[in-house]
Amino acid sequence: MSLWNLVRPDSLAGRTMLVLVGGLTLLDAGSMLIHDRALHRAELLAFETRLADRILAASAVSAGQPEAERDTVVREWSLPGLELRWRATPPSAPVAAPHRFPELFEQLGESGPVVRAMVGAAASGAVAAPGGGWIHFAAQPPPYAGFPVKPGHWLPVSAMALGILLVAFPILGWMTQPLRRLAEAADRLGRDPRPAKLPTTGPVEVRHAAQAFNAMQARIARLIEDRTEALAALSHDFRTPLARLRLRAGFLPPGQERAEIEAEVAEMEAMVAGALAYFREGRDAEPSVDTDLAAILQTLASEASDGGHDVAYLGPARCVIPLRRVAAKRAIRNLVTNALQHGAPPVRITLRREGRQAVIDVTDRGPGIPANRREQALAPFVRLDPSRGGSGVGLGLTTALRFATAEGGDLELREAELGGLGVRIALPAG
Repeated sequence: MSLWNLVRPDSLAGRTMLVLVGGLTLLDAGSMLIHDRALHRAELLAFETRLADRILAASAVSAGQPEAERDTVVREWSLPGLELRWRATPPSAPVAAPHRFPELFEQLGESGPVVRAMVGAAASGAVAAPGGGWIHFAAQPPPYAGFPVKPGHWLPVSAMALGILLVAFPILGWMTQPLRRLAEAADRLGRDPRPAKLPTTGPVEVRHAAQAFNAMQARIARLIEDRTEALAALSHDFRTPLARLRLRAGFLPPGQERAEIEAEVAEMEAMVAGALAYFREGRDAEPSVDTDLAAILQTLASEASDGGHDVAYLGPARCVIPLRRVAAKRAIRNLVTNALQHGAPPVRITLRREGRQAVIDVTDRGPGIPANRREQALAPFVRLDPSRGGSGVGLGLTTALRFATAEGGDLELREAELGGLGVRIALPAG
């Protein structure tokens, strides 16, 4: 299994990896955000401490100066972002905001009365000077730049996510292998006459699912086997009364009545023989081997052509694919026979490769089958008398469909380029 099929977003393994990597990314981003906010808080506390030291130092220096020069002396202690003034009175509109800049006002409060005057985001207020008056201050704290998104921050996360993917890839592949086997077995169900049992390995839920699937598979196989045996026995039992009927018809004088009875008996015998072959094919376990499909089609075309029919093969001289040789020959022969009996010449058998498929087309120039009746034509023992003639058993298309499905392919009825019926079989080419 390829890496993409394992980690694709709609797969169980892919979604598990998405949860792991996404959760790790969110956790790391959250921790980085918390660390960044804590770092900013530490910077803010350091800023408040430096601010308090600067204000207290300016207050102490102003105490020994004449009152007229105190404002000039205090101004010299100003810094970019910090404005200091000396005033004889405190701020006129004090505002109590103890939750803003607590470290600053706590340190200033240790030296004397403090008046808070918060203006926006600035730390502003006044502290009583020891020599009289008030030291007014207004400082802008360092702004919070927000969560920094830098490539270097994501390098550890990317490395960790890659490590998780490398470790989780084989583990998830091993864990989901029973589910893939279950899906493959479900796909084979109905195509393989003797499906193999699923191994009951993996987690307990998967083991229970495999056990239930094996039990269901066994019940279906047993039901099909019972029905097939009953129908095959019934078809076989028809041979005895048909033989007696043919024998009695032989005692009739030659004429139209005798000919009609013998024709009816022959048709019923053909139906019984076809039914027996159909049921027997469902029970046969022919192995699939590498087979030259082109050689089979060439042989069938030559046989029909030697019989005086306008049948030709168009395609490559060689096309080797794995399939059941006898079943393939029987199915394609039925299609050619149908085209000769119910269609009109010319009959063409074409073969071509399309990607990983081998595509077979059997076409004729007959009346074809209406689009609204094509699905019905694929059912067993169905004969579309108005459009395809009244002879035959009604198993030719059904046998071909069963063969295509058992090989993992498909059969489609379509309108041929010449106006008749086109039967297309697409088989996996390995």
